[in-house]
Amino acid sequence: MDDLVKLEKELHEPSVRKDKERLDQLLHDSFIEIGRSGILFDKAQIMKTLSSESVHVVSSKDYNAKPIGDGLVLLTYRSAHVEPNQALSRFALRASLWEQTTQGWKMRYYQGTPTDAFDQEAT
Repeated sequence: MDDLVKLEKELHEPSVRKDKERLDQLLHDSFIEIGRSGILFDKAQIMKTLSSESVHVVSSKDYNAKPIGDGLVLLTYRSAHVEPNQALSRFALRASLWEQTTQGWKMRYYQGTPTDAFDQEAT
């Protein structure tokens, strides 16, 4: 679980989100995302979107990993954006499906669902 949480948190980093080579390593070729907005993205679309997004800090907590098949792990957690004044916004429940491949762990699926506010305890 620790390795997957580390990879998930790496994807929160602005430097990684703008690094097409690293994103290509972390995202499966069949990657899809259902964003917090409800918009569906494929790998090419999300890589383009991330390269042009504004920089924001992400707070996350309550990570839980569940093996769901051979080489497949469902990772769930809660996240929020940290505003410049340190207030939290854009609260979401997150779920990602990670697959162990010959090139390492790759994210195949990602979903964000809006949720009620929570306290910031971890980043």
